[in-house]
Amino acid sequence: MAYTTQKTANNYPQTNEPIVPGDILYSSKGWSTFLVGHVGIVGPDLLIYHSHPRGGFAESLRAYLSRHKFGGTLTVFRPRVGAEEAAMWAQNNIPYVKRYLFDPKLNNVSHNYCSKFVWQAFWYAQSWDITSRKLTDKRKRWVYPANIKYSWNLQVVAKVEL
Repeated sequence: MAYTTQKTANNYPQTNEPIVPGDILYSSKGWSTFLVGHVGIVGPDLLIYHSHPRGGFAESLRAYLSRHKFGGTLTVFRPRVGAEEAAMWAQNNIPYVKRYLFDPKLNNVSHNYCSKFVWQAFWYAQSWDITSRKLTDKRKRWVYPANIKYSWNLQVVAKVEL
């Protein structure tokens, strides 16, 4: 599928890169991300879905970016495979995120954290193909933002200074 490179309201700020369902947004380590980074995934409706200490959120890119007030960089990753399905899974499952908790049970959606939720979106959306559903090399007990950042399935398409 070809995407336009024209500057539109549906592009990432400071870029000509379109916002595409399944894109993963990685916020650099800093005070606003509690020094560990933060990740969210773009849904089919172009809202950003992420787990946050106040629960599961679906919000506009503008609202999402406003959470990062202390500078840093937002890196936009585009999955090589599985993006649309993961985006749909995130949209459908965000209401089930009830508590922000570093729970090692990766199948628990209600107790969640940002990188675990993004990992789950790919793992559970692609049940028919083990290769395309993986963001990490193996199923882990903990999934950190850096595990997402260094995934074999992602390519950098944009960087936005915050």
